[in-house]
Amino acid sequence: MENHEFMEEMYEAAVKQLRTIVFEINYITGQKYCSPLFRECFGVDTIQNENFMEDPATDGIVYEEDVELYRTLFANRKGEQTVTCRFVTKSGTTSWYKIVLQYELQESGEVAKVIGTMKDVSDEIRSSAALRYRQDFDALTGAPNTERFNEEVTRLLIWDNGHHHAMIVMDIEKFKVINDLFGMRVGDLVLIHLADALKETVASPNTYCRMHSDVFCICIMYETKGDIIRFIEKLKKKIEANKFDFDIKTSYGVYLPGENNSLAVNLMCDRAALAKKSIKDSAMQFCAFYDEEYRNEMVKNTQIELEMEQALKERQFVMYLQPKFDLESREIVGAEVLTRWNHPTKGMIQPNDFIPLFEKNGFILKLDEYMWEEACKAIQGWRKTGRREFPVSVNVSRFHIKNRNIEQVLEKLLSKYDLSPGALSLEITETMFFDNSDKLYYLLKRLQEMGFRLEVDDFGSGYSSLNMLRNIPVDVIKIDKGFLDDTLTSEKGKIVIRHTIAMAKELQLQIIAEGVETTEHVDFLRGSHCDVAQGFYFARPMPLEEFNKLNF
Repeated sequence: MENHEFMEEMYEAAVKQLRTIVFEINYITGQKYCSPLFRECFGVDTIQNENFMEDPATDGIVYEEDVELYRTLFANRKGEQTVTCRFVTKSGTTSWYKIVLQYELQESGEVAKVIGTMKDVSDEIRSSAALRYRQDFDALTGAPNTERFNEEVTRLLIWDNGHHHAMIVMDIEKFKVINDLFGMRVGDLVLIHLADALKETVASPNTYCRMHSDVFCICIMYETKGDIIRFIEKLKKKIEANKFDFDIKTSYGVYLPGENNSLAVNLMCDRAALAKKSIKDSAMQFCAFYDEEYRNEMVKNTQIELEMEQALKERQFVMYLQPKFDLESREIVGAEVLTRWNHPTKGMIQPNDFIPLFEKNGFILKLDEYMWEEACKAIQGWRKTGRREFPVSVNVSRFHIKNRNIEQVLEKLLSKYDLSPGALSLEITETMFFDNSDKLYYLLKRLQEMGFRLEVDDFGSGYSSLNMLRNIPVDVIKIDKGFLDDTLTSEKGKIVIRHTIAMAKELQLQIIAEGVETTEHVDFLRGSHCDVAQGFYFARPMPLEEFNKLNF
């Protein structure tokens, strides 16, 4: 009895220190002990059976949804068995308890004694759940984050590979403008609105996440492409139905894995994002499907961008010259600088494969200035060998107008090679006059006053050519090949070109026809009093070494 009293005192001390329920059932002696904390929590004095569900007094304390989990405690009645599940307290609330049963067996294998402990771990569970939530969900919007999304999509593709799945990436058109005009807080509310719309629209097992900023990714099952479009339209309408004082426009890119669902989830999202990029800021289109050819083009462009700086250092860019001929004397009266890329492994890369990209990413600044210097070297070389000098045309991009002090750059270059401004003709494309015209006109006037010849390239490719001639300070207009081809097919077209040439001459502008390829072209241009022509009829573009073999 003294030992039993000592045992009770020991258990009670443990309960007070650890807030742990302790109970013991001795199946040999029939003695039972239950610490007072059990009654305090559950309103039951004594534990008659370690399996609460086999005693009417304790049967109701096991939370109904966790019954199956609780029963795993008794699958093997030996050693130590542990489970964490929910119990209903005497106040009717639900709490998480970690319950541990320690079995002592007789030699026969029958249970001799079981000692149990129960500890309320609700705070730890809640902390763990909160931590898990922070790990899995975006703090601002409550949307799943990319890590959780990747896990869910991976399971979805494996578990449900009999269905078609679509990966959709969406973002907000001009989201930065919303932040700038209305503030970051309003921008945050817009993102929360998007997440709420997704939560209402994306039904399980489909899933979604906030990737970053205003970019969200969605994975849905579908039968036909029409299902995808209908889903996007439904989501788009829900997003556009809001209380903000401005419109929220979204764009979508779709990637269809098809049989290739082994591709990493992040790569699927990248491909959907690539599709979306192809229609970014388009007023006519809000959704695009991934296209392998577009991806190949992007991969090719990325490779070019990785190599362009090194190519410039290694002088892989080569200056080609196309001579310009006087239509009456057939003498060379000028040359146009063109660029070729002589790649060490890919061979000669044509301008159309890299110039448009360089005009987008700004590298055209460096390339143009490199070609300007190559032209100056060539002119200096002709002077030293007593060759006849004539102006060489070089390209000036819109980047120079916006981002560079072009006067200083040109002055420094001419000084280096001891050349006058008249050695260079500066080509400006006609379409450039539609942007920032005041600044452009002022700059052209300054360059003209410095002594540079100014040429309008691709004349006739725009929509206001004739009107433009009234004001722009230029010396030469170059009739675009396309304009020449189109107008020569009809008498009305020929009249347009004749009058364009006549009007330019009255304005004291020189006329150069580009893309002259046939005898018909030459005869018509001579009859129309055009001054100069260049094109395959006379000579193709050629490297400097070959150009130097010409008679000039």
